[in-house]
Amino acid sequence: MNNLNFKKPFLRLILFALISGLSAACTDLEPELYSDLTTKNAYNSESDIEAALTGTYASLNPYPGDAYLYYAGYLMMLTDYNTDIGFSTAAGDPTKHSNFTYDDNSRYLRLNWQNMYKVISNANMLLSKISGIEIEEDKKNEIIAQARFLRALSYRDLTDSWGAVPLITEPDNPTESDNVPLSSVSEVDAQIIEDCEFAISHLPEKWAPELGISRATKGAALTLLGKVYMRNHNYEKAKEYIDEVLDLRAKGVYSLNPDFKDEWSGDNKIDMGLIFGILHEAAQNGGEITNHFGPQDHPEIENRWQYYAVSLPFWRKYSEMDPRKEFYYYNYEGASPRDPNTSHGFYYMMPDIGQTVPPSDTVKLLRNVATKKYSYEMISDSYLDGRTIQIFRLADVILAKAEIENELNGPSAALPYINEIRTRAGAPAYGESGFSIPTTKDEMVDALVNERGYELVFEYKRKADLIRLGKYVEVSNEYLKKRGMQPIVTDNLKYFPYPLEEARNHKEMSAENSSRIP
Repeated sequence: MNNLNFKKPFLRLILFALISGLSAACTDLEPELYSDLTTKNAYNSESDIEAALTGTYASLNPYPGDAYLYYAGYLMMLTDYNTDIGFSTAAGDPTKHSNFTYDDNSRYLRLNWQNMYKVISNANMLLSKISGIEIEEDKKNEIIAQARFLRALSYRDLTDSWGAVPLITEPDNPTESDNVPLSSVSEVDAQIIEDCEFAISHLPEKWAPELGISRATKGAALTLLGKVYMRNHNYEKAKEYIDEVLDLRAKGVYSLNPDFKDEWSGDNKIDMGLIFGILHEAAQNGGEITNHFGPQDHPEIENRWQYYAVSLPFWRKYSEMDPRKEFYYYNYEGASPRDPNTSHGFYYMMPDIGQTVPPSDTVKLLRNVATKKYSYEMISDSYLDGRTIQIFRLADVILAKAEIENELNGPSAALPYINEIRTRAGAPAYGESGFSIPTTKDEMVDALVNERGYELVFEYKRKADLIRLGKYVEVSNEYLKKRGMQPIVTDNLKYFPYPLEEARNHKEMSAENSSRIP
């Protein structure tokens, strides 16, 4: 079932789609393979439920062996790309998203929507069937907790992107589910909170190695719930859960890697700062993340597409004293010869601001820049690689703590946390020469907007961060003006238009869309 064709709206999808490969999010959960898997014969034993759980994890990273959907890459177009970070030179929807000229027919809207609801559908089916299966009670609760965490994560992503969405918690007959009313963000959040609280109560801090190394944990559920409360600006509640994650750090469950680059090394699949992520093995369930994010024509990382690339205005924001500015590919000689008469490639040069003409015909000026996050110290240069995709990590939580403290107690309380991330990266701390300490809450918000961008670039965070911190319109329009474009971003673009195929069958969605299209 790895090649499901999603041509119909999500509510008509088969609600249970078991991925019959090794789960990219759960490498030690071996599914039993079925020749005729249906909702009638798929839930007869504990092993059936384990297989269903594997399928639910795998839906975060669809189509193992050729993965690029949802968290394997496509989510980037709904997060970092529609901000000051992303800039694409690829034709079609990538350029439309980076230019804020997308419409409701974008493949990234349609496929992300479908895959988010695929996770939810799989979780709902598992949750509806597990009560009838004989499983030891503690283990049953652990399975339920994982399914509910995955459902909560997908609903968080849906509401970040679209706001009000259909809230579906039962495996309803898809042929009878047309025009399900939209539920408000607060209604969906109530379900997310309930799911996360159950997960926190029943998930372990760590899993035994033989049970899997990338299952959801208590720390993952705490992080998700804390960030949902932050989205709602309920910083008092957010503090409770983010502090619990930091307590796990104090216990040694998590630790911050001394070298920020090593978090992304190909031979460091499970960094101690990783809270929840998707693991790949090149020979088993390799993904395409390096292809999409890697540089074009680079001598070390050859034949990549740079489909998702960072804008030059954002890259230039980094201080020259910040080593993270160097964690990109630029100023290099290409691997491919320029022509049949030479063994040398073009030189890919970072232009000066305003420079449009290369200094010679052997130089090409970069229009964007590729991050090293998804290709650093590769073990294999194969088409499908073993790169880890980090969904939640400790550095994000520490910056969340800085934001919470700023809101509750002011900038001086936030300062140690933001400086911890800067110091770990080798960048000057606020308070050192040339980097004055933010003295008001607003100044600290500006510092956090920048720091979250520098540290978390291309980690599916930027749009939600800018919206939560009240900077989405300002930062996005400033970016467009730097590119010589009209500042067209308004509060109406906080949420995307509903996918065209869904809106055609849903009056509420159709009514909303006209105001959400740039």
